[in-house]
Amino acid sequence: MTIIGLTGGIAAGKSTAAEMLRGFGAIVIDADRLGHRSYEPGTPGFQKVVNAFGHDIVAKDGTIDRRVLGGKVFGAPGQLERLNAIVWPEIRALIKDEIKQIRSQEADPIIVLEAAVLLEAKWQDLCDEVWVVVTPVKTAVERLRERNGLTSEAAMARINAQMSNKERAELSDVRIENAADEEALRQRVERAWKALLTRRNAKKPTAKATKTGSVKASASARSAPKTTTKAAAAAKPAPRAAAKTAAKPVAKPAAKVASAAKAAAKPATKTAAKPAAPKKAPVRSATAAAKAAPKTTTKAAAAKAAPKAAAKPATKTAARAATKAAPGKAAAKPASRAAGARSK
Repeated sequence: MTIIGLTGGIAAGKSTAAEMLRGFGAIVIDADRLGHRSYEPGTPGFQKVVNAFGHDIVAKDGTIDRRVLGGKVFGAPGQLERLNAIVWPEIRALIKDEIKQIRSQEADPIIVLEAAVLLEAKWQDLCDEVWVVVTPVKTAVERLRERNGLTSEAAMARINAQMSNKERAELSDVRIENAADEEALRQRVERAWKALLTRRNAKKPTAKATKTGSVKASASARSAPKTTTKAAAAAKPAPRAAAKTAAKPVAKPAAKVASAAKAAAKPATKTAAKPAAPKKAPVRSATAAAKAAPKTTTKAAAAKAAPKAAAKPATKTAARAATKAAPGKAAAKPASRAAGARSK
C-alpha cells in the first residue's frame, strides 16, 4: 500500500489533479469532505463548533452553514486556529478509518489523501510521499473570482490565511506546477504517476531489495542453503552407515573363511609332518619299512620296496612254486639267491 498526500493552496488545482490520479487508478480520500462530516449533526464535533462560534451558524435544516462559519473564521487568525483545534483531530480519525477500510478491501492500493491543510495539520505522518500542486498567487486570485464569485480582497484574505507555496514546496517530495491549462497539468500529473509506479516496482519483493518483502525473501534465500546443508549433512552419514553395514557382513565371512583355511591347514601340516618323521627316524628293519610304506609312499615307492621285502622271506618252497609258474623268472631268482648265499 502507498499513500500519497496531495496538497496545495486554495484554487491551486489539487482537486483537479486528484481526479486525474483517480483516473490512473488511485483511490482518493477527500479530507474536505471528511471535514464536513466531522461536524455533522449528532457528532461530537457539531456541538463543539456550535458552542465555540454560536448558534447562528446553524442553518434551518439543522446543519452548520459553512458560509456563515467561514465569514467568522477567515481573516481572523485566532478564530481559525480555534476552529482547526476542534475539527482537525476529528478529521484525522476519519482519515485513519477510511485507510483501514481500503486496506482491508484492496491488496496493494495507491491511496491519494487530498487535503488543503495536510501540512498545517501535520497529517504527512500518515503518508509515504507528499505531493504539492503549486499555482502562482495571481492565477489563484483569478480562479477564486471566477469560481467562487469573491472579490480580489476576499480572495487574497483566504490565500494569506494559508501556508505559502514556498513553504509547501519545502515540505513536499513531488512538486507539480499548474500555471497553464488543464492539459498541461494532466501531462505533469501523469509524469509524476509513472515515476511513482517505477519507485513502487523497485521496492517490490525481489531477490535483493524492498522495505518489507525483501527481508522475507532474504530470510527465505538464507534459509535455503541451510536446508540444503542440513539435507546434505543428513545424506552424508547415510552412505557411511550403509558402507559400514555392508562391510560388516563381508568382513565376517572373510574372517570365517580365513579361520576355516587355518583350521584346514593345521591337519594338513600335522599329516604332512607324520610321513616326514620316519625319514629322520632310524629304520630298524625292512619289514617295518614295508609296513609303513603303504601309508605315505606312492605306488612307485611300493614297487621298489617290494623286491627288497620279498627277498628276505623267500624260501625253497616259494622258489619251487615260482619255478613252476614262470620258468624264466624262477631261474633268475634262484640265481640271485645263490649269489646271495655265496656272498655271505
